[in-house]
Amino acid sequence: MNSRILFVCTGNYYRSRFAEILFNSLSEKQQLNYHAFSKGLRLSKNNKGPISKHCIAFFKERYPEMTYDLRMPMPFDQGDFDYYDKIILMDRSEHAPMINKLYPGKHPELEYWDIVDDYIRAPEEVLPILEKTVIELIDELKNH
Repeated sequence: MNSRILFVCTGNYYRSRFAEILFNSLSEKQQLNYHAFSKGLRLSKNNKGPISKHCIAFFKERYPEMTYDLRMPMPFDQGDFDYYDKIILMDRSEHAPMINKLYPGKHPELEYWDIVDDYIRAPEEVLPILEKTVIELIDELKNH
């Protein structure tokens, strides 16, 4: 059985979707026993579809052979704490307060990255950093 990883951001439209799709593509190529999914802590009605156009453009340029499922954003919920083997939130400063407010109590098993949203830093800067971070996670899991 595959280990389940959940990537979480605010809207499940940009960062977490990018991480999920890239992770699954790389994990499959490396034949790792891991599968990722993604969800959001506060979905937006302003999303213009299932994933940011910046993510699609990045994948077309850097991974033209990649195929992926386009589904609408999904909300994070309490049951995710037990269902997933590893939960990674995209930005500690943004998401730790949200988790603590929505799900009070200690969650020591959560991992936080420092990948900021596109209104803070341009996708052209953020997506290569997120790509590198996902690749580092794949390497870590492969060597574990």
